[in-house]
Amino acid sequence: MVENNFDLKKDILIRELRGRILNSVYAHGEKLPVEVALAGEWKVSRDTLREALKVIEAEGLLVRIRSKGTFVNWPPARNGKKILVLLKPSAGDDPSYESHYLMPGMQKAAQEYGMTLEPCPRSFIDDPDPEVAAAGIRNNPEVGGCVIFQGRYNGKENYIRALQKSGLPVVMAVCHPGDVRTTGFAGVRINTKKAWDEGILALKNAGHRRIAFFLPNWVQGYYEDLEGFYAFLRKHGLFDPELICNCPIEYSRVEQELKRVSKLDEVPTAAMCTSDFFAMLLMKVAANLKIRIPDQLSVMGYCGDPGGKFLNPSLATVDFHYEEIGKKVMELLARADQWFGKKNVAPPDIVMPHEVVIRESARIKRVEPLFA
Repeated sequence: MVENNFDLKKDILIRELRGRILNSVYAHGEKLPVEVALAGEWKVSRDTLREALKVIEAEGLLVRIRSKGTFVNWPPARNGKKILVLLKPSAGDDPSYESHYLMPGMQKAAQEYGMTLEPCPRSFIDDPDPEVAAAGIRNNPEVGGCVIFQGRYNGKENYIRALQKSGLPVVMAVCHPGDVRTTGFAGVRINTKKAWDEGILALKNAGHRRIAFFLPNWVQGYYEDLEGFYAFLRKHGLFDPELICNCPIEYSRVEQELKRVSKLDEVPTAAMCTSDFFAMLLMKVAANLKIRIPDQLSVMGYCGDPGGKFLNPSLATVDFHYEEIGKKVMELLARADQWFGKKNVAPPDIVMPHEVVIRESARIKRVEPLFA
């Protein structure tokens, strides 16, 4: 074992132990060697070993039985399964579709858990007869579960009804509040309203009082509840109807709105965009209009597109940490025996953390409020 600090040793040990279990070096039901022997094998202290074992046990891969020892809990049936990744039609043509950003994390976790991902269009189960649609996957012993994306389901969608009859665990990636209750599937999501609000407040805390909002006629977390969003802005002294820029993500329309607000008596000093893609387009328009970012206009995106950090200037954003979401989706499927089909166990509704990341596009402070 490479000598390093306690945390690094523990992390390395966790990965090694997890790998041995997932790759069946330690077989299901096998008793682990005693702590003294394991600590000696890995050349770590018993305290480090115990901390690592706690993590592996919390993941459900180990079971401790008092007076008997620690046993591996990784039934072969959970290994080697195909996970159907169901994509909307024309997903490949939509750069904003979440699957593009979740797949790297899902692939890494699938490999760790001994699973394989099988991307396919969800149209093959989008049949008016859910029984017919479900039969094909229900009777396939190679399939271990399904992943779907987005949300705001009403439960009447053909493919949702088919999945409900499939007899398989289903995880909704980046779903919405209420989707777990509506569908009965597990969900991994972001608190989108909180994330959106915190992005705005980060701009306010940097001294911005004139913030333009570039929106496609709906608002992240609020969706069609524009009045609810306006109430939030009024509460924080940021509402001005002239700064609401409702427009599609099209160059000409974004240019038109940016020119409009730039002619106001009190111009905006910042812009909050409904997505990183919107923000990237706005930055391109601003550059062509000779508007300097962030000196004249700070720009904040939303979602954490991996390419944003490589822009010039790099894009500030509310980062969803898509890779971690992808890993969590696969963990739920790998440990589906903890929740799927269990009496008196609710399907998990996991809310993942987000982070406001200030980069060059918003790395400027306005001091006007100090002199108000």
